[in-house]
Amino acid sequence: MTAPCPHCGTTTIVFTPSEAQFEAVVRALANGSKTLAAGEFRYFAQCTDAEATAWVAHLLHCAHAWPQAGADEAVLAQVEAAFAGVDKPDHFTDRTHCDECREHDDTLRARTRDTLHRSDLGNAGWDPITFSSADGIGYFFPALARFALLPDVWPQHSWYADQLVLHLAWDGSDNRLLAWCNPAQRSAVHALLAHLAATRGQAAVHHQFDEELQAALAAWQMPTA
Repeated sequence: MTAPCPHCGTTTIVFTPSEAQFEAVVRALANGSKTLAAGEFRYFAQCTDAEATAWVAHLLHCAHAWPQAGADEAVLAQVEAAFAGVDKPDHFTDRTHCDECREHDDTLRARTRDTLHRSDLGNAGWDPITFSSADGIGYFFPALARFALLPDVWPQHSWYADQLVLHLAWDGSDNRLLAWCNPAQRSAVHALLAHLAATRGQAAVHHQFDEELQAALAAWQMPTA
């Protein structure tokens, strides 16, 4: 049986792998093989090659397709509540500035929070969020937070937590998103950063952005009463 994803609308087979089965799929993806990941899923779900390939493609495109631990979902719920009222801006960049700004604006305008793909976010050298206005980042922030909590399984892209932390650490207390956010949003961003430090701290060390993570935490720390 197939059904559309309630978030991005992609139609895929309805099958929920066990934790061990899902870990096997993730290991295959982390090793750079979408083919092996689809093969693992096909074996578990007893589906066709085409159905398995489509399921893996959906997993790699839609941040909502991934199961999340309870603690992850709690901090994501805080983020989504804090940013829920942010409307999608008409434009995200100064598209008249250069061809790169126009391309990044086109990429972000074509997506919503639910349809944003990891591939849309590029790498540190080609990242549309770098060029986005603060309200544009605020609109997409719930999706960015979800991608940051996913494992490092995109061989052509860096682990997204690394990119997001760099955005949040940039300019310290003068960070443009920090200046734009209200207290509830600031608290939610800090909660996400603290959760990353608590649950992905060793990965941050491995990816060599632990200092940036600590700098972001310091910048986003809410002042005491």
